[in-house]
Amino acid sequence: MQDRLRQRLILWKMGRAGGEWANNHKLDCHRARISRKLSFSSLMRLLPASVALFGMLLSSSGQNAPRLIWQPVQEYFIHQEPGKEAMPISGTRRLNSFTAYTHLGTDFGFMGPAEHDIEWIKDEVFPHLGQEPDAWAGMWHSLAGLAREPQKTLDFTAAWPALIQSKYQTRISSIRLDASGLGKMRLEIKSDNQEMLWSVALTVPSTPGSTLTFPVSPITCKNAKLINWIAEPGSEITVDGLFLGVEAPDVPFDEYVTAASYAKLARCFDAESGFVKDRAHLEDGAFESLASTGMFALATVAVSQPPLSIVSPEKAQKTLQQIFKAVKLLDRPLCVLPHFVSRTGMGYAIHPGTEFSTVDTAIFYHSVLLGAEILADEGLKSDVVSAVDQIDFDKLRLPDGVISHGIKDDGRTLLEHGWKDWGGETALVMMLQNIVNENAPRHPMKRPGQAWQGSGFIPELQSLFYPDFDSDEPDALDGVKWSMARHRMLDAQRDYVTRTWPGSMAAKLGLYGLSAGEGPTGNSYYVGGVDLPDQAVLHPHYILMSAALTEPSETYTLLRRLEKAKLFPPWGMVETVPVNCNGYLPMNGSLNAGFEALGAYHLFAKRRGVPNAIYSGSRHSSELRRASQLFFPVNNQGQ
Repeated sequence: MQDRLRQRLILWKMGRAGGEWANNHKLDCHRARISRKLSFSSLMRLLPASVALFGMLLSSSGQNAPRLIWQPVQEYFIHQEPGKEAMPISGTRRLNSFTAYTHLGTDFGFMGPAEHDIEWIKDEVFPHLGQEPDAWAGMWHSLAGLAREPQKTLDFTAAWPALIQSKYQTRISSIRLDASGLGKMRLEIKSDNQEMLWSVALTVPSTPGSTLTFPVSPITCKNAKLINWIAEPGSEITVDGLFLGVEAPDVPFDEYVTAASYAKLARCFDAESGFVKDRAHLEDGAFESLASTGMFALATVAVSQPPLSIVSPEKAQKTLQQIFKAVKLLDRPLCVLPHFVSRTGMGYAIHPGTEFSTVDTAIFYHSVLLGAEILADEGLKSDVVSAVDQIDFDKLRLPDGVISHGIKDDGRTLLEHGWKDWGGETALVMMLQNIVNENAPRHPMKRPGQAWQGSGFIPELQSLFYPDFDSDEPDALDGVKWSMARHRMLDAQRDYVTRTWPGSMAAKLGLYGLSAGEGPTGNSYYVGGVDLPDQAVLHPHYILMSAALTEPSETYTLLRRLEKAKLFPPWGMVETVPVNCNGYLPMNGSLNAGFEALGAYHLFAKRRGVPNAIYSGSRHSSELRRASQLFFPVNNQGQ
């Protein structure tokens, strides 16, 4: 029953126009009691929603009406592994395995003298204070970075990462609380030094599923750090969710998709170190990804090019150079880069227990080489090529001749598995080797044209960097018609959900993506695929990763539907969705964010028919033309 109600709610929301937010979310101020003097902003909260909207339009300097999208700070649903009994957190009445981060990629926690009377045993939070006449309880949520990182704040006038230019910036102009019950609450926004930037007192409506919406002046919250809700003594309240009202930039939707996807990836970038965190909610220096760092460098350069210019070319070049300089300082046995690094007392080093990875090395160097080519940075390009030339592929080969997946963290022992399965990972490693040595041994791949388990990302990875694989010319290595194989995978992905789960919400939305990423509870890596039965966990990054294969208007229509279903909010596409769409995993993981950002760029270039900077760079790079000869010898010159 609960699933059916969720599905009806999502379908209802899909049927409403995204811009008609005043009709979607009426102010419930006739139920709220404001406990402060009647300032102009207080009067705004007491007026009908249409008048509040008019006031915001007056302050928008004559621009078109903003398109408002609700970004969850947190929807208080449970991520519980199937078959495991729900057990409260020790010493509390709370239950939730999803305790590490908010939907913003930040942390949160409980507060107040009666915080242990906050119950969290299903998809709502219950402050039970009926027997607490003098004690309050609530929850705090960091708006940027971790709460213990005061230098990271959220500017409500420019809410996306600072690299993004003003034309594409979002604004936060309202707050929404989904709550019901008996009692009173307070909402508040505080700065990095605990200064009160905004607050409102309210009486909670008794009607279940009630929504309370409040305007907020963006200019007063330029250094917002925390957003809190507080249940007053004696209250018995159910809290379903807390949201930011985000005004999208006044740009076409295809540009917005590219900017939003890039913003998701940029949120993981540590501007001090030059590395990209594996997940946005981690502390800087704890666990950084080299593959993500490379893709961020390339995405930053790509979106700096006209007609987009989401990032200025000057900032893009500075970021690219900073990233390469940071990576040059790493220990690299056989000149292979680490998969993950973390900060030590002596700088950055391989994260203990991980490996030096040949595929991450391939992704990183392809990315920065393309970035240098696009920006015509000859000095950086020379340094990148020199670093690639030093990779000792001869010592990386296993007894059967294939290239190893990498080296253990001891820096000496080769990993026993090698790159032989068909797909983009193997292709990128082999093409990197071809840059170093065109006469290196060539080994056919296993099961040519068939991705392992039918996992979606495998046939698409190489096409984030090379245009050559858009062809149906049989490749010189295995005779695979790559475009045909990629389209076959796309058809299978779209068909799988409608065939296997015909009545599911995913089928109704047109959602697909049997790929790889975090599992539904966020506790383990999960690899799905169309060759496996009864797959019910989707990774929607595949929609953007494969988007260049699609009719662009169809994909943008799907993305609009996902936006209305809260699966593509302003902070970026969610990580994982079950086919019944009863919840989702909002983790901001940088690897899939990298796939999404580059995929969104390729989709934009195809839709507009403009020069694709990545593909142009690939065609004009002598090194990448040499690499592509492995598969397409006749395409070894740029066109």
